[in-house]
Amino acid sequence: MTIRFTGSIDEDKTVIRLAENQGQLTLLSPTAAVKEATERTSVYLYLKERQPKIAALEPLNHQTIKDKEVDRALILTPPWEIEGETLLAAMTLAWAETGLKVETITQIPGKVPANQQNMVGAYQESVFELLENFGYPMVKVKKKPAKAQHRWNKAVSEITFYIDYSDAKGEAIWQKRDQLLLKKGATLKMTVPLNRDGSVGYSARLTEKLRDDNRDKIKGDTTTEDILFKSVNELGIFLYYAGTNGWLVLKDQEGKTIDEYTVVK
Repeated sequence: MTIRFTGSIDEDKTVIRLAENQGQLTLLSPTAAVKEATERTSVYLYLKERQPKIAALEPLNHQTIKDKEVDRALILTPPWEIEGETLLAAMTLAWAETGLKVETITQIPGKVPANQQNMVGAYQESVFELLENFGYPMVKVKKKPAKAQHRWNKAVSEITFYIDYSDAKGEAIWQKRDQLLLKKGATLKMTVPLNRDGSVGYSARLTEKLRDDNRDKIKGDTTTEDILFKSVNELGIFLYYAGTNGWLVLKDQEGKTIDEYTVVK
């Protein structure tokens, strides 16, 4: 679907004007939405972390904005042939289908009238697509789990960890906070993983650079000297082109991972 528009962006407000008099989207601070109210029926969305939290057919007052802890407002002004409440009904149904919960302050009809469903549905989909491309998804977004943190300690520096993954083998010791030693005699994975289009990916290029930097310590697919790395991830890039969680690859003689020894809980 091609969506044509013009617009303006300044420090306080972003305005997107859809082509052929198909309406306007205005993104601004929650408290400024009152000043932007127009005679035409609009949908007022109040966002938190780029997702809609509240929907209404008129601006919220300052106290409600404060209580709901929203951080952005989005005013959707549809073309003259589409009523704001009808558009909001279509949006509410679309949110429900994806599991996104948006509180509606204003009473709205339960469904779009049959004679308007095609027109309003198409308009709602185009607006959602446009917002998605601007970084405001109108579907439920699962939050990514926080990245695990790992901390070096004296005890872990006395443990030898073994690598046996994707044709790569080796032994390593995390001897200092910024020094992970790979013992000589490690076997490198030699098959370069490619992208779907057959090109060499970023991780593979990093691997080739690391190996080139240490070429005097490699013979064929085997390391001939100890090599120091700054992190578990860097070692994984060197040995097996990355592609997996290295904290779960390095294991002691009993199979306990380096993650279990060092993860911050």
